[in-house]
Amino acid sequence: MIEDSIKNSHSLHDGYLVLVDALSAIRQLSDIDLGILSEPDFLEQVLVVLATHQDLGGCSVFLTEGEWLACVAGTNVSQRFHSFATRVSSSYSGEVRFSVNDGLMGSTCRTGEIQYCPDCEDDERFKPFRGLDLFHDTGSLVCVPLKSGNHVLGVLNLSHPKAHFFEPPHQQFLLLFANCMGRSLETHRLLHNLKGQVAARTHELEQALQESDDLRRRYQRLSTIDELTGLHNRRFFFAEGESMLARANRYEMPLSLLLIDVDYFKRINDTWGHAVGDKVLKMITEVLRSEVRAGDICVRMGGEEFILLLSNTGCVGADLLAKRVQEKIGQLDLGGEMQGLLVTVSIGMTSLNGTIANELSETLDLLYRQADTAMYRCKEQGRNCRMFYTQGMGRLGVATDHASEKAR
Repeated sequence: MIEDSIKNSHSLHDGYLVLVDALSAIRQLSDIDLGILSEPDFLEQVLVVLATHQDLGGCSVFLTEGEWLACVAGTNVSQRFHSFATRVSSSYSGEVRFSVNDGLMGSTCRTGEIQYCPDCEDDERFKPFRGLDLFHDTGSLVCVPLKSGNHVLGVLNLSHPKAHFFEPPHQQFLLLFANCMGRSLETHRLLHNLKGQVAARTHELEQALQESDDLRRRYQRLSTIDELTGLHNRRFFFAEGESMLARANRYEMPLSLLLIDVDYFKRINDTWGHAVGDKVLKMITEVLRSEVRAGDICVRMGGEEFILLLSNTGCVGADLLAKRVQEKIGQLDLGGEMQGLLVTVSIGMTSLNGTIANELSETLDLLYRQADTAMYRCKEQGRNCRMFYTQGMGRLGVATDHASEKAR
């Protein structure tokens, strides 16, 4: 059970980093200055942003020209983390064309819906252009419509050498990215090529710009802040935690990590509903905020799990703080029908003393896994307790504040 928990934790961590990279790509797209770039330069910058933040084999943009789709820009990623955008010349662009009635791109253009080819080698819908390196060594391919309203402007193509690479989360992000890209492309054309229609389209332009700005602001906030509690989130923890470790190592100060998990939280949601569950999480958040100092890190890792990373704090100080947290949470009064409901938490703890031998990221991950192991041992001991991580785990006494039967 502990190994599964650690594995799931790592999977969630990796997935969350992928999500934040995707949000960063959308933010950079919305920051491109449309007023000073030509359309080809704008498309090149968009592909550079996309290739920088996503693991791709290549990507390209085909725009509609009557009954044809013509390639206007492309990126071929030759090495991991290194990508180069190459504008297709106007003469070559005339040769790199696909009919809107043929293949995956044609289907995308006609239907206005994303098309996915999980294995290009076995899919007859895949129609590569043999002279174009953008489709070289393609295992899987996604074609996403570039739209402004219901009008299809073109197709964004993304390939990867591996088959079955683009899973549903990738596709959902690409749809969102292509939607922002299509709106930005239409806005660019309005600014540069349709000045005669500016007066008639002013309201639509302002609305598109406002939506783009709102989207940028929202995803900037979501990249580091938990929307429900207002605490920092998992991404913030793994970034700022390394900085705190570095300071502790430099000045030879102790550091402690507390992993706090709400007991029987699913039972609260199932019995009184998710609105009450959210209320409990917000009340616990206020307890944690009242206990941490300005230099500490307090984050919601997800679900009913919180972490406190305490600077210049050893085992004694960490245990005293954990005890206060347990006492205050046990005194929470939800009022109404929930009056008398006893909310308890299990707290896994670990402390770091001495010089750090490993990389900062490895050390932070180790501390998290140690606290997670101790927290699950608390669950096995009956919950509503706190425990420090030790190699043996069975030799360390458990500091327990006895729970009422209401918590069981």
